Amino acid sequence: MITDSKKISTKQATFLFLTVVFSPAIRVVPIYAAQRAKSAAWLAAIPATALLIILILIWNSFCTRFQNHSLMDMFSEISGRVPGKIISFAYLVWIILLTALYVRYFSIRLTISTFPNTNSNLFSISILLVIAYTLRHGLTTLARFNEVVQPIVAITFFLLVLMLTPYVKPQFLMPVSYRSILPVFEASLGTVGILVYFSFLFIISDRINNKEVMKKVGIQASLFLLVTITTLLIITLGTFNYSIVQRTQLPFLIAVKQISLFNVLEKIESVVVAFWILTDFVLISFFIICALRIIQSLFSLQETTRLINIYIIFIFILSMYIANSAFEMQKLSEIFFIPGNILFGFVVPLVQFVIGKIRKII
Repeated sequence: MITDSKKISTKQATFLFLTVVFSPAIRVVPIYAAQRAKSAAWLAAIPATALLIILILIWNSFCTRFQNHSLMDMFSEISGRVPGKIISFAYLVWIILLTALYVRYFSIRLTISTFPNTNSNLFSISILLVIAYTLRHGLTTLARFNEVVQPIVAITFFLLVLMLTPYVKPQFLMPVSYRSILPVFEASLGTVGILVYFSFLFIISDRINNKEVMKKVGIQASLFLLVTITTLLIITLGTFNYSIVQRTQLPFLIAVKQISLFNVLEKIESVVVAFWILTDFVLISFFIICALRIIQSLFSLQETTRLINIYIIFIFILSMYIANSAFEMQKLSEIFFIPGNILFGFVVPLVQFVIGKIRKII
């Protein structure tokens, strides 16, 4: 039995979700949407948010029936012990791959944006050492730290958006017509592939209190993300046009580099790099916690603190081989990781929900 002191609130869990989504959304969403919906790409967050709300309602049904269960326990109750273990192992493999990808993204992005002549592995080692130390203090410490980080990141983002508004050209956001409907839905898949990280919260749902407000808080978070992602798309597409965004590695960072207030405030892109470091720290830490929680469930372990260092070393080694450049990671994300995220984040929970309804468990 997990004591309340080792649990986090639903609000803290939702804040974790918002921070986890932030970094990949800024990196992937503008490029993915621009490639598929062109000037109408700024509408891509609308269908994606609708799917997120459906996902929230699905998990609310799970939590109503299984109050103190983790995702692994829920799926075992619905599908049976052996299928549940197989599904849990598949989630473990997927989260290991995701963690290695984001460690690699972190190091290569810092190399490209700030330290071009530095070995990217140094950045991977640095952040993993800090994470290894932090995780010894548990999920609650990360959640409390994130309660400070998330509002700062959100406020900073909207301040940057405010300063970028004069650079937006409305003609770059047009035309939009009925012919844009299918491209917008296709473009929304990139956003869906990130928003479905909401499902991964329930890997640790046995460590989340007051889940009866999950529906309300989750829908509030989804509306916040709708505004945030739509704003991100309008700023990047409206500043550069879709034809430039779809060929650029870090369009939001490049947009921020244009900011200059009365020739006094310049080089403000360092602010973006700073909050990327913070959000990536939370993102990687969260995925490591999820992986260790699945390992604990699969092997019926009392605790996993002793596994932290071994697991992090494994992630570092894997990250060195997952991709060699930002271009390779971008393509790998589009072709492999976004579809995989949709499978594990939306399709599997939906199938489990249907099975639960058929068996009258939910």
